[in-house]
Amino acid sequence: PGRAAAEQVSSLRWRPQPVAKEAPTDLKTMSIVLPCAFEGEFAEKTVNAIWDNTRHEAIKEIIVVDDGSRPPLKSVMSKRILAGGPGVAPMRIIRHEKTKGLIGAKKAGGDAAVGDVIVFLDCHISPRRGWEDSFFLQMKRAGDHRTVVVPTITSLDPDTWTEIQNGANGKVCYVLWNSDFTWLANPGRDAPLMSGGLLAMSRKWWEETEGYDEHMVAWGGENIDQSIRIWLCGGRIEVAEGAYIAHMWRDAKNPKTALKYPIPTRDVMRNKARASKAWFGEFTEKVFSFPEYEAFTKHGEPLGDMSNFDRLKDKLQCKPFTHYLQRFSYVYFDSGLIPEDIFQIREKKTGLCLERIQEQQQPHNVVLMPCGGGEGGGKTPELQIWHRGNRDPSRKGKPCCSGIMNWNFLQCFDAVSIGSKLRTFDCEIQGGSINQHFTLDDAHTGQLFWRHHDASSRKGGDGCLDVVQVKSADSQFVSPDSHCSSTVEPEGTETVRSSGGEVAPAHFRLRSTLVIEDSGGGGACALGVGADGPDAVSGFQLGFQRCDAEDSGQILHAKRMLNGLQITVGETNNCLDSSGGSAILVYPCYEESVQNYNQVWHIKDGHLIWQQGHRDLRVDAKPLPSKDRQHQKGTFTMQTCVPKPGQRLRRDKLDQDGTFLLRDADNGGCLINNGRDELAIGECSADQRWRELVQSEQVQHVSTGNCIDAGAGESRPILYACHKPRTSRNQKFKLVDTPGWIQMEGTWGDNGRKRWFEKCLDHMPAEPISVTVQKCQRTEKKGTRWEKLHAEQPLERRLWEQAEKPPPGALPLGGSAA
Repeated sequence: PGRAAAEQVSSLRWRPQPVAKEAPTDLKTMSIVLPCAFEGEFAEKTVNAIWDNTRHEAIKEIIVVDDGSRPPLKSVMSKRILAGGPGVAPMRIIRHEKTKGLIGAKKAGGDAAVGDVIVFLDCHISPRRGWEDSFFLQMKRAGDHRTVVVPTITSLDPDTWTEIQNGANGKVCYVLWNSDFTWLANPGRDAPLMSGGLLAMSRKWWEETEGYDEHMVAWGGENIDQSIRIWLCGGRIEVAEGAYIAHMWRDAKNPKTALKYPIPTRDVMRNKARASKAWFGEFTEKVFSFPEYEAFTKHGEPLGDMSNFDRLKDKLQCKPFTHYLQRFSYVYFDSGLIPEDIFQIREKKTGLCLERIQEQQQPHNVVLMPCGGGEGGGKTPELQIWHRGNRDPSRKGKPCCSGIMNWNFLQCFDAVSIGSKLRTFDCEIQGGSINQHFTLDDAHTGQLFWRHHDASSRKGGDGCLDVVQVKSADSQFVSPDSHCSSTVEPEGTETVRSSGGEVAPAHFRLRSTLVIEDSGGGGACALGVGADGPDAVSGFQLGFQRCDAEDSGQILHAKRMLNGLQITVGETNNCLDSSGGSAILVYPCYEESVQNYNQVWHIKDGHLIWQQGHRDLRVDAKPLPSKDRQHQKGTFTMQTCVPKPGQRLRRDKLDQDGTFLLRDADNGGCLINNGRDELAIGECSADQRWRELVQSEQVQHVSTGNCIDAGAGESRPILYACHKPRTSRNQKFKLVDTPGWIQMEGTWGDNGRKRWFEKCLDHMPAEPISVTVQKCQRTEKKGTRWEKLHAEQPLERRLWEQAEKPPPGALPLGGSAA
């Protein structure tokens, strides 16, 4: 369906025509349009703020569009501002009895404006003095009427109605492949995309470009449509330097700023789909590949009449989308948003792939998990697909690339120091964050370098990605009268003397005689292992693994601190912390001046201790509970879908009534109800047959009539009464015969800004293995090597290579670039 959508607009390809020359339009007065819906508390404050901070002769009128407010704004505004007259803002109200939404309100105000310039502002702003002159100056720069300008948007205090000093601010945005948008740092003069709320254009250009799409409803997508039509149809968008307008941002913690009207998701997505189909040309196929557009691709919902776009393109001789991509090549090519290839990243020794673990909020952890995809392996998980991204500031022109990005998501590898866990954070596509500088040298060393272009930096220095082994034992405090299996084993001869006079090894291992799996008789040694949770501030915890003489991460380092020793854990750059005797933490190191005795340790009688008053607590290994060492056999969880044992459940003994067994392809058992509406692997029998309910997207256990349900938190699947008449996500399952999955559907929310990914039933789940940044000498010595897997050309690159490009020597959109 996406291809079909792209083909429908192929007839709209640009045909070059000479641009008509004309005299610039006189720009002296402003009509300021304020769309206001249920903002009686703010509308008059905004009008007064504009009037008080603007040359009065520049204001032709302030148009307040009352978009169905209850009570009407006229009834809550002061008599003075309603009466007007000398010294009062020249305001008029356009009233909609029924709320039309932001787009309809702005269009009504724009169409009614009589000033030379139409300024669109939100109903909750306050400008800084001089803003209007900056607007006028920038709009006249190019000598015609087609320059649209935007201000620097700062933050407004809703209580004082004044600008917050050093608050959040932004200027311009850029459009993403799912037709969403985000802020662009350090944009320069030209704006690829307006945020949408605050802008100015000549009334003549408003009329020529026909304002907003008349078929868009409510909110959303209008800034994408308007921005791209301006650039492709002969105009330009520029930042008006010196223009600052404070804006009240929505703050979930402050009810005063809450949105007072609903934003219907269906309308938002249709608006965005209309903007994409109108302007993206063949690249509409890429936009419509995202699941949030399935209503228009799979389910046939109409986009509405598109003839207004056809008419406008013909009238203004608008250019194709490739001109826009080339005009802003620093966004789409230099930052890697049109990557040459996409791939998984596999660690050779483990055979596992890097996967982003989706959290409620960033940062998101990156761990090693079984690799998906490949021939017969089903669809490659999106959370395992990466590509090179972000501009490289170390090279002339800042071309691509200095980092690694999760494909289709603006999430990049990020690490703050040697020893920190690998995570992802919002990509800084301009390459300004050294924490996101990662380079995969798969062709030579097999190393995945961190800050590879920052080798001379003293802060952090170069590092390489390394695999953190799964812990074999936990750590614990034991009292003096209990047996302690762990003793200090010096590493080298260097010593350190505390102020109390005790002499201790400067470097040592903490070795336990605890018998653990794979210890080889050499015991277990303490080290920092990857961890999550509120106590794992550093991303590490103290665990024990098989002692390895080659692993420098198992060496603890002591230095003098207060009346004892501060212990640094391996190469984590973090220290042991007693948490007041309640737990042994690996925590950011305190300076001695802080006098935090939670990080003051002693070595006595060969044991590492922390003193709780007159009581010595010794550090020891603690056996893992059996549930941490091995998943309970035969029980199910929900995991990323990959072709592995535990997930391969295939139809068997299909009957004429459409029912079947679900047999484990690896052990021969069958998926059964264990009698407690829990899923398990057990004996295949006639009362353990299943049925796929295709229309409602459910999988039903025949004898009980219940359906597979992902359970609370989507963590422990169960059988539950089938949802009717509509199926919620917890029961949206389908059977994927190759490789053999019972797969829960993925979905989306927040107008496409949130995603929930496909998961599959798994009774042999793999434990995630953390990845950290370590010194490259260590990773090379350990034999850690990384490689690309299943590399391929992505759709957006293929579309670019096949598309009609701007002719050589053609002027850039807008006439010049800056």
